[in-house]
Amino acid sequence: MYPPRVASSAARDNLPLLRVIEPNLVGPSGHYAEFVRALASRADGVFDAIEVVAAPRADAFLPSLGSAVPVRAHRAPSGPLGEMLAIRASLAEGHRTLVLTANASHAFVADRLGFVGNSGLANLALFVHWPLVKPAARLALALGGRARANALFLAPTRGVRDALVAAGCANAVQVAYPATRAANARLRAPFRHLLMAGAARINKGLDVVAELAEMLAREGRDLPLFVQVSPKHVARNGGSRHGAREDAVVARLLAANYTGLVADPKAPGRDEYAARFEGALVLAPYERAKFASGVSGVVLDALLHGAPVIATSGTWAGDVVERFGAGVAIRERTAKELHSAVETVVSRWDHFAHNAAVASDALAAEHDPRALARTIATVRAHR
Repeated sequence: MYPPRVASSAARDNLPLLRVIEPNLVGPSGHYAEFVRALASRADGVFDAIEVVAAPRADAFLPSLGSAVPVRAHRAPSGPLGEMLAIRASLAEGHRTLVLTANASHAFVADRLGFVGNSGLANLALFVHWPLVKPAARLALALGGRARANALFLAPTRGVRDALVAAGCANAVQVAYPATRAANARLRAPFRHLLMAGAARINKGLDVVAELAEMLAREGRDLPLFVQVSPKHVARNGGSRHGAREDAVVARLLAANYTGLVADPKAPGRDEYAARFEGALVLAPYERAKFASGVSGVVLDALLHGAPVIATSGTWAGDVVERFGAGVAIRERTAKELHSAVETVVSRWDHFAHNAAVASDALAAEHDPRALARTIATVRAHR
């Protein structure tokens, strides 16, 4: 939607550098990479470049994430200690510094970084994805007084911001999660399949979808159903990476013998991930308690690409679906409710696909990454 605009070298000479800290960024696909890619696509005239402290193997692909501004790797020691040392070094050098997935421990440790005064902490931006309300998080924030007073806390939803304000964070700002849609996204496409996008987990409703597959199998239906049963579910030696409960749910899904099921054993690449939303009805029966105040990157991606969604009411995803009428928000997380919602959306596909296209245009503007870039760049204005 937004063509890259590269500022002239003369205009960029006085622009600051942004250093992003995300040790879990390991591949060119997924939400860590998309976050950086989106930010780089709209940071022209705001930042000169983006340097990323990521996993060592990310060095090779990080430049591919750049467009309007270049993206490059910044090597730092690995592990949790290496992450904190990277934050310290970046602040000591005077760089704008963004911790991409921040929690209370980042605020606590930043507060105690030697040789980083209050003016250095004023260059620190912490992007907090979920409310920091657990007792350990509240204690860490309480002990991080200098960080609470000087760092910028970025919240993608009102619920996250309210929790930060309640914890005494003086500079808590709500800013939309940065996201873009693929340039070739086909909106209002005919219905093609059901899709549980992203790695399937129980708290995202894998158990509900497994029971739905059983119901569809009993009915003799053949609606294509794509579920990413990713490598996270099965270790390389054949053993489980999760507990017995999740193993049982994955086994139940596969044992349903539903002819329409496509259980993908690996995460799709970036282009295929976006392409799967074309003509898809996305299933997102997420747990209400876990996802009440956090942005669902999957649901945001789905709506940006024009895919109607079935989500749980009382979650961020359910709220945005209801706002645009771009699907159904179910009140009970049961296979029966999910089945009924699927029938509703598929039977009125043109209506819901139209609403999802309207949502796509609105959300593309609301989640323009430029808002985040400007907020970080003007961090001192929040003092």
